[in-house]
Amino acid sequence: MSLLRILSIAGVSSILLLGGCSSKDKAPDNDAAVSIEGEDEGSTMNTGDGYGFTDFDLTIKKDDKKIETDYEDVKPGDAEYVNEFQEVNLEGNEAIDDMHKMFMEILIDNGTTKDEAIDRILQWYGLDGYDEFKLDVEFADGKTLHIDEKK
Repeated sequence: MSLLRILSIAGVSSILLLGGCSSKDKAPDNDAAVSIEGEDEGSTMNTGDGYGFTDFDLTIKKDDKKIETDYEDVKPGDAEYVNEFQEVNLEGNEAIDDMHKMFMEILIDNGTTKDEAIDRILQWYGLDGYDEFKLDVEFADGKTLHIDEKK
């Protein structure tokens, strides 16, 4: 074998070995490249607007069963969703995934009335009534919607 061929094989092997042994224990920090202004304050959902609210707490009780959602977009990892009618008990991202479907369907904003909010939410869950209905929503603009109804 010629010396040139041996050096070529050794050089290619060295490059492959060094490339295969490189350490990628830490993922690159791409957050700065894709951050959105005001993202630290919540309500972004990658658009800067999110759902239009920063806090959504719902409790519905009927026939000794309950539905509870607790969403704060400043701390999405703390989200909780319980639906005893469907035997659902989720936290964190799994809870947000389920809540997201509801949020996109009911479309509550700072102009939504109490009756509209109750009707939309009950319709979403397929409930014809409630024994207790509590909803606290804090919108991104600082306005709030508070409902505390008992029948």
